[in-house]
Amino acid sequence: MDAKNKQQRDALIRSLQRIAKKKLSKTQAIQFNQFIDSAMHFYPDADYLSRSPEEIFHSLWGLLEFGSSARDSSSSGQAAVRVFNPDQNVDSDSSQFTSIYINQRDMPFLVDSLRIVLNRRGLNIFTLQSNPIWAVRNAQAVLESAHKSYVEGAQREALISIEVDRHAESELADLHLELAAVLDDVEVVVDGFEAMRLRLNSLIGELEENAPQGEDLEESLEFLRWIYNGYFTFTGTVEFDLKTEGSTQYLCEVPETRCGLLKKYGGDIRQGQIDSLSPGVSALYASDELLAVTKSSERSRVHRDVYSDYIVVKRFNSQGQAIGEVRFLGLYTSQFYSYSPRRIPLLRRKVNWVMDHSGFSPNSHDGKALMAILDFHPRDELFHVGREALAETAIGIWQIYERRVTRVFIHPDPFDKFISCIVYIPREHFSTSAREKIQLVIGERLDADEHEYSTQFLPESVLVRIYLVYQVSNKNHLSVNGAQLEELVKQVTRGWSDSFAEAAIAASGKTEGLQLGRRFKQAFPSAYRELYSPVEALEHIQLFDPLEDSGNLAIDLRHQQQAENNQLKLLLFHRDVPLELSDMIPMLENLGFRVMMEHPYLIQPEAEHQVWMQEFNLRFSLDVDVDVSAVQGSFTEALTVVWKGEAENDSFNRLVVGARLDWRAVAMLRLYARYLKQLGISYSQDFIADTLAQYLDITRNLVALFKTYFDPRYAGDKRSERSTGLVNKVILALEEVQNISEDNVIRGYLELIRATLRTNFFQTFEDGTNKSYISVKLASAEISLAPKPRPAYEIFVYSPRVEGVHLRGGKVARGGLRWSDRLEDYRTEVLGLVKAQQVKNAVIVPTGAKGGFVAKQASMAAGRDAWLQEGVASYMLYIQALLDISDNLIDGVVVPPRDVVRRDGDDPYLVVAADKGTATFSDIANEISAANNFWLGDAFASGGGNGYDHKGMGITARGAWVAVQRHFGELGMNIQQQDFTVVGIGDMGGDVFGNGMLLSQHIQLVGAFNHLHIFVDPSPNAASTYIERKRLFETPRTSWEDFDRSLLSAGGAIYSRSAKSLRLTPEIKARFEISDDEVTPTELISAMLRAQVDLIWNGGIGTYVKSSNEGNTDVGDRSNDGLRINGKQLRCKVFGEGGNLGMTQRARIEFCAAGGLCNTDFIDNAGGVDCSDHEVNIKILLNKLVVAGQLSMPERNQFLASMTDAVADLVLHNNARQTQAISLALHRSDQQYAEYQRFMCWLEETGRLDRELEFLPSDDQLLERQNRQQPIWTRPELAVLVCYSKAMLKEALLEADLLSEPWLASSVNRAFPAELVSRYSSEIEQHQLRQEIAATQLANDLVDRMGFSFFFRQMESTGASAGEVVRAYSIVLNVLDIEALWQRIETDLQLDARVQLDLLHRLMRLVRRTTRWFLRNRRLSLNCTHSIAQFAGPMQIMAEQMPELHEAEWMKLWNAERDELMALGVDQSLASRLAAADSLFLTLGIVDISLKQQQPIEQTGQLYFSLGEYLSLDWFMAQIVDLQPQNRWQDLARESYVDDLESQRRSLTACLLNRPEEDISLRLQAWQQQQRPLINRWQAMVADLRRGTAADFAMISVALRELLDLVQASIDSINSPTSFPEE
Repeated sequence: MDAKNKQQRDALIRSLQRIAKKKLSKTQAIQFNQFIDSAMHFYPDADYLSRSPEEIFHSLWGLLEFGSSARDSSSSGQAAVRVFNPDQNVDSDSSQFTSIYINQRDMPFLVDSLRIVLNRRGLNIFTLQSNPIWAVRNAQAVLESAHKSYVEGAQREALISIEVDRHAESELADLHLELAAVLDDVEVVVDGFEAMRLRLNSLIGELEENAPQGEDLEESLEFLRWIYNGYFTFTGTVEFDLKTEGSTQYLCEVPETRCGLLKKYGGDIRQGQIDSLSPGVSALYASDELLAVTKSSERSRVHRDVYSDYIVVKRFNSQGQAIGEVRFLGLYTSQFYSYSPRRIPLLRRKVNWVMDHSGFSPNSHDGKALMAILDFHPRDELFHVGREALAETAIGIWQIYERRVTRVFIHPDPFDKFISCIVYIPREHFSTSAREKIQLVIGERLDADEHEYSTQFLPESVLVRIYLVYQVSNKNHLSVNGAQLEELVKQVTRGWSDSFAEAAIAASGKTEGLQLGRRFKQAFPSAYRELYSPVEALEHIQLFDPLEDSGNLAIDLRHQQQAENNQLKLLLFHRDVPLELSDMIPMLENLGFRVMMEHPYLIQPEAEHQVWMQEFNLRFSLDVDVDVSAVQGSFTEALTVVWKGEAENDSFNRLVVGARLDWRAVAMLRLYARYLKQLGISYSQDFIADTLAQYLDITRNLVALFKTYFDPRYAGDKRSERSTGLVNKVILALEEVQNISEDNVIRGYLELIRATLRTNFFQTFEDGTNKSYISVKLASAEISLAPKPRPAYEIFVYSPRVEGVHLRGGKVARGGLRWSDRLEDYRTEVLGLVKAQQVKNAVIVPTGAKGGFVAKQASMAAGRDAWLQEGVASYMLYIQALLDISDNLIDGVVVPPRDVVRRDGDDPYLVVAADKGTATFSDIANEISAANNFWLGDAFASGGGNGYDHKGMGITARGAWVAVQRHFGELGMNIQQQDFTVVGIGDMGGDVFGNGMLLSQHIQLVGAFNHLHIFVDPSPNAASTYIERKRLFETPRTSWEDFDRSLLSAGGAIYSRSAKSLRLTPEIKARFEISDDEVTPTELISAMLRAQVDLIWNGGIGTYVKSSNEGNTDVGDRSNDGLRINGKQLRCKVFGEGGNLGMTQRARIEFCAAGGLCNTDFIDNAGGVDCSDHEVNIKILLNKLVVAGQLSMPERNQFLASMTDAVADLVLHNNARQTQAISLALHRSDQQYAEYQRFMCWLEETGRLDRELEFLPSDDQLLERQNRQQPIWTRPELAVLVCYSKAMLKEALLEADLLSEPWLASSVNRAFPAELVSRYSSEIEQHQLRQEIAATQLANDLVDRMGFSFFFRQMESTGASAGEVVRAYSIVLNVLDIEALWQRIETDLQLDARVQLDLLHRLMRLVRRTTRWFLRNRRLSLNCTHSIAQFAGPMQIMAEQMPELHEAEWMKLWNAERDELMALGVDQSLASRLAAADSLFLTLGIVDISLKQQQPIEQTGQLYFSLGEYLSLDWFMAQIVDLQPQNRWQDLARESYVDDLESQRRSLTACLLNRPEEDISLRLQAWQQQQRPLINRWQAMVADLRRGTAADFAMISVALRELLDLVQASIDSINSPTSFPEE
């Protein structure tokens, strides 16, 4: 036993011992362990080892239990046999076999003999294990122990376990009887063996004394001695006496001489007259021969399954007279058949005689050839034929040995039991079929059925020998000779090639037929010729001859002859090499076939490349009748494309035959299955395929529905009618689907097909061939299975090579395309990115989009170049698939894609960008765009060779740095002028990190890391390290390893992340507060993230911070699980997110709640996407000029480059305003939290926001924060709301008529550099996206200035539309010159950050009030141009003259507020303007009155302010403004109070202007006299209010009612001059 087998055996024994310990008693376990240790000497094969140890244990324990039982003492040691079908409850085994247990005294021939019986019954033997043991049994014959070697009292036993095909219970008894009988035969043979051998020995002695001397006496005795010495297995003996009565001789059996099987089956004593016996018997007694050999007519079932050998030896008396015979029955041992006949007595004399009489010299070629013939001649034949006949046969064979001829030699057995035929045929004529035919025709001619055969390919000969031995039962063979049999053999082995040549001529004419005959004369192997006729071969040639190389396949599918409809035969033809079964069988199985048999045939045409034909017998697995004629074409095409890799090899392919679909329809169904997988459906792809295969009618209807929707051949109302009918059919059929999972799958398909808007499925290449990829556009919002958030649209791309999605938030959307490595859930990855892109794109024209693809066949195992090449090829397919179903614009007209049915409106805007893995692919995308003549040209993919280089501009880093500067500015730090400490993520070769770390010369980079290195500089010199970082940035392909170590501070180091551990310096330990001297790279990075520094700058890839409530699995970045920290563990002041996903959103919130400062990645790094959007919009404009011939492409590119800095300024301005908007929102978040909450709820209610998805706080969380006096809102949360507000407002404004207003239309210009505006202002007015650009510019400006809830609050309080809010807002900006004031505040670098925010809030309050005023008072005439023209001039006058027009009380309040602002650092002119902000709002009423009553503005203002002073209305307004609302209704009430007070004051002023008095003072005096009682009442109430602590809502409400009475009475007095109030 070799080491491997011993190891396997030992392992198995250990497993069995463990099971025995658990399941058996201690005594039983010991006995079992002894048994397996002593019995298991076999080599465990793979099948046996594949079984579970429990199954083997139960089998062996059952065998041991069987063998342990008491042996029946009356059985004399006979075998115990149990044949049974295991029952799990009884035998602890659920085997599918019939088991046989045997306990027998160990002896030879047991296994061989058992195998003979089982094989004769045609049974498959799955296990046959013989376990020999030394068994010790007690007095009751119960087994006590089993041993490996002999112990005292032990006997050798064999415990045999066999497993065969399972039997019916009724068959077990018969099998039991036959097994017991053969075991008895073996026992009889073994027990009688020595006696039979001794009888031969004594016979030899008798013959030596009594046999008469003769020529062959000594040779015959030598033969007997030879068999006595171990070359014969004795199975029986019997003796006969020769008796004479007169002239008649008899053979009479000698009683008590039988032994072995002849004794067991002997029956009555036999007697027979010699003349009546066979000629062989008579000849023996008539000759001087000592013995004769022959064959028994009975087959042996001991040892070997052959006819037993008979040796008959004559007996003599002392006078040398024959007196009888001894017959020996048995089998020659294997040496008899392997030894040269020259070593075997008797045979050697016969062979030598033939050689001596051949006339050949033994050393000659012919002599050696003849000797070889005799050596290989059948042994039995050498015995049974005489030497003359042998010589004749041998010479006959010699004559044909090297010739292609057919010859038959026939010899009868002397005893008339057998006749032997030796058939020689040419090798090329031999086949199994030919041999079987020869056996059959010779047997029929001899009238013999039972026979044996052997076949031998003779060495150094062109012939094959077939040796046939027929058992005969009559004399018919006497009339047969060799020549007759030769003719029969020639007929059945007639040459196939001859028939082929004739058929070729008949089919193709003489010239071509002869050529085919020559080419394929020897091409087809014999196995092929046995099965296929020449006519079929010609059909096959027509199939495979056109194959040019090994890249093609020829296919033939047909029904098997005389078989069921689902049993088919498939022929595959392939040049040069056979098709790999490991490839083909899975393909066929996935096409729905079970491969029953495969046979390869090598076809070798003369002097041509070989062709392999592989024949498959197939059975179709689905319950359908296969109509080959209907599916032949689709099957052939499907198998071809699967084999070529153009279609996937999976179980969906069953539908080709099962549902009679072509491979493209199956690919479409597979596409939706892959998409369902990406949606997160829980069902496997195989289950989905099984469901479609289970409901073939539904599947066909789903395909028909898809084709009805999108096949260009269908048109008009018929399409709608047909599709409706098919939908109803599917829904009705679903009632028969009982399994809920299958129902869900089918409904999912139905929903997806109905949600599909477009597809390229019916597009073909120019040559008419189908595309190997499919793309579909879906309305994601209509897909209930799609996880939230659901984009507006998405395109799904599928092919065996690439899969991908492109998700879009709207029709005008853009975002990057990434090369994803997440094959299983790339849509989930992209969905998370598009969610961030949606908010990131709030600052630009398009809404968010994101795409991702997986290169399914790319593998690093093939090398990086091959991997990249496959990735690029997959990207190109993906891009083309997107463009296939996108509209084009030609001369401003939308042109739908070819052969695409559109179930949606025009959709020409498709813009992409680079992302992870595709940084250098933009030019490739633009080349595809150009090849498709796509209207966007190289604006299709921004950042290409002729676009803005983001890294060169540093735009992403600069945009994020704006946010970092604001954070530090609000902390009172100017990082451009004072040193600050930084930990960085990235390296200087990267865009965001490298550019970012050069944006201030005061950076002290104490540490940084990327995927390769960890850089640590505990106390860096800002100036010198800045220069070194700049050098690294400007040097291509550098890493931290290239940093000049001499510039590192004391203890600094650069480590490799691949190191097992890192030795830390004391300085590093102190810097990062690490106590260990040695840490892992991961531990060091984690400590760096927790370091107490000013800034962490993320410019790398990966997620490094999560929240305390998140697990690493929630993050989805396994590579950084070991080093990731929680948000509250961050101790930096600011976290700058130049890279994406550095923190989770929850981590940002946790960090800010703990006092840190950060925005979000989509805020900080929005500069990149903003820059790309500017590029696209500029290119759209300039490309139109290029097409029109007004600008050449080089000129365009030069002009584009010249605007780089201007574009950067626009981008950075947007970044600064957006981060400022978040600060403004946060600055008053505690006071406005209810308004923010209301806005958030409104977004939710309108279905635009999912709080949970965006990690926004619930109402309960907000209340809890308020109760705990925690910050109610954080910057990351407000950032989300800012972006949602912009996106929503943009969407609303797209529906508004913005461009009809010149003031609003002019906002488009602000999106472009000034130089472009000056050169192409008219072209900008015609820009393809002018409406979208205007909406974006206005939405950004409004939200950045006024806050994310501004337009909602205006709409809520006034009922205005978004368009009306924007119009009113635009009017206010221009009327009040807000832009100038805003710029003065935000550019005043001397102001404290909080003061600056306070001042901006003053402006916001002013704009909010004045906007509301226009919405309430001028909504019906909100014409920007007209309103600005009316109000701007008068408002400017009022602003300048306000101090002169106001009275003392107002001046007192104004002076106090101005002085307070100046004390905070605000310059006097700005402070004066801002202090009058509340009154500036009120002046709108003055201008309104002046315009309506055509009164001088100065006079109107004087009256207005005099009334305010007299009635303390300015003071009263201040009380209203100071109210602190506690809920939404109080907030609305406060606004209402302000509006009511302004309205009443304006009404009262207008009323007094209508009085007849000329002078203002006279009018006031007359009015005071007229309304004295009500005025007194009002002034008394104001006095009460002044004496109180603070006004509340109830007091204000009552006071306003009093004021309303006064105003109304005053108006009434003007309208009815004769009516006076009571005194």
